[in-house]
Amino acid sequence: MTKTLSNDSTKKQLGFEYQKMIALEYCLNAKNGEYVYIECFGDVQHGTESVEVKHHEGNSNLTSNSVDVWETLKNLVLEYELIKSNDKFLLHTTETIQKDSIFYGWNELSKNAKYKKLKDQLISTSSKEFKDVIFDIKKIGKSDLLGILDKFIINSSQPKIEEKLEELKGHLSFDIIPENYKSDAIGIMNQWIIERAIEDSNKWEVNITDFKNDFRSSLSQFTKDYTPFPSIEKTKVNDEEINKGFRFINNLKAISLNQKDLHQAFQDYIRSEDAYEKMLKTNPTLGKELISYEDDLQDEINTEKSKMSYSLSKESFSDNSHIEKSRDVYFNCILKPHSEVLGVKGTRKYFRDGRIQNINETTDFEWKYKETDL
Repeated sequence: MTKTLSNDSTKKQLGFEYQKMIALEYCLNAKNGEYVYIECFGDVQHGTESVEVKHHEGNSNLTSNSVDVWETLKNLVLEYELIKSNDKFLLHTTETIQKDSIFYGWNELSKNAKYKKLKDQLISTSSKEFKDVIFDIKKIGKSDLLGILDKFIINSSQPKIEEKLEELKGHLSFDIIPENYKSDAIGIMNQWIIERAIEDSNKWEVNITDFKNDFRSSLSQFTKDYTPFPSIEKTKVNDEEINKGFRFINNLKAISLNQKDLHQAFQDYIRSEDAYEKMLKTNPTLGKELISYEDDLQDEINTEKSKMSYSLSKESFSDNSHIEKSRDVYFNCILKPHSEVLGVKGTRKYFRDGRIQNINETTDFEWKYKETDL
């Protein structure tokens, strides 16, 4: 497939991943007792500094009519009462400022020169609504607007997402971690930050003291002699994806699994495939252990199905109770405590469950009982 749908959200997702990297960098550089806020007072807030983060793919320029700048200024005007005590308002952008842009040399201009440049700019349709708000004296007085402009700094030509990842790998905090584990370590700490939003979606804040403490304990696994289980984020699953003819999905449908459980099974399968590939890439010697792990799982599910078959009778197939028994086998298998892959620390339950789905995908195993199983 060479083309994507018009509603492809990859670029938007990259922008959010980039914002998380910037937030992580602030957390790494902050001190105990401090806080970093995300999506509370701008994209990122630390101390008296708020940051709007803009990531653009390819080579692009921040022009005089750039929506990124005008919209950021509009937001500062509308939120002025909440953020007026800040010392800096930063626009962190990967775009470059050329000489023909009114924002060229912006940070060296006085607040009055900035005001004049903005006021005199013949604005494009896309940014006009933002300029109208910025210069609406009913929303903000000129002296307060000048106060914003005095503090408004544009950091242009910032590293793009792949460059920022390499920068983070080189951060002093990750010095003790082997190079091939640094991406996983960054992923774990990003996930830790996201979990703070889950805990309180009304105020996404990172207590740096907690962050530093958990940083040391979470990443200690990477300094041991075993392979740490990789960090794999959850993927969104829709009905279209699970209806693409996967054998294990069809077998789960045959035992009347509901849509929610089908989605969970598919998500576990996809995440486990990603984790399997990542572990092999990080440590190719794990191949034998991963095969052995799956062989043991296959023995377990075959044994469970055999054990449960003793409660079946011929009547089970006439009243369809064999479907319920088959479903019980499935849930018994995925609800059991999971074991570690030998040589791997921190194996997640979804990996075990996903490998069970893979067995169902790649072998002739079926959950649904047949009369020949009596």
